Amino acid sequence: MLALLVLAILVGGALQRVTGMGFGLVAGPFIVLIVGPLEGVLFVNLAGAIASTVILGRVVRDVEWAKFGWLLASSLVVTVPAALLLRDVSAPVLEITVGAIVILAMTLAVVTSRLRAHGTHVVRPDARWPLTLTGMSSGVGSVAAGIGGPPVAVYAVLSDWEPKKFAATAQPYFAANALAALTAKLVLADASFPALDPWQWVVVMAAILGGLGIGEVLAPRVSAARTRQVLVALAYVGGAATLVRGAVGL
Repeated sequence: MLALLVLAILVGGALQRVTGMGFGLVAGPFIVLIVGPLEGVLFVNLAGAIASTVILGRVVRDVEWAKFGWLLASSLVVTVPAALLLRDVSAPVLEITVGAIVILAMTLAVVTSRLRAHGTHVVRPDARWPLTLTGMSSGVGSVAAGIGGPPVAVYAVLSDWEPKKFAATAQPYFAANALAALTAKLVLADASFPALDPWQWVVVMAAILGGLGIGEVLAPRVSAARTRQVLVALAYVGGAATLVRGAVGL
């Protein structure tokens, strides 16, 4: 179990560093399969927050703090209600939810990438209601599945957000959003982390940093298009596997 967990973290961390997002999408469903739905999503929140915080140190100068604040405030509005809804959800239903969110989020990411390719931008950069809707959608996804990135990525495409500033602003938002979701579930949903020994936690934390280090090395050497293809394929496989296991469990 530990070996599989480390492998999922390494791949997710590398993709997070190369693309600016992807830890929850890629590693999330596999971690849920390995350690269970509630514990797995909580772990994804923690690992994602750590990964984004580490990356933030390299991109902090490009963060647009006004957009960060608006996104975070909007996500916090739904964090507590979403955590309360999880208290009585069965493991199979939660697995189905995680799998469905991954597949839907990845499909939205693919569609919006095609819109970017065709130069389609339909949201004014200074409009507040799209930011509010984005933050709320991201907050629900983070609580339910540890995946808060896709709604923000969709907004970035539709509003023509400069990629460099989007990737930078996303890091403090992902970290704060994940920590808020984690805290709400620990307090309100009786969630718990996977039962790991102290030395295993050390290995896991080293794997998070190792994944980011691998991504740092790969970033200037790999094709962005190829990286996105790998991210999409892994996310779909993991999401489908999680959804199917949840359906069988029902």
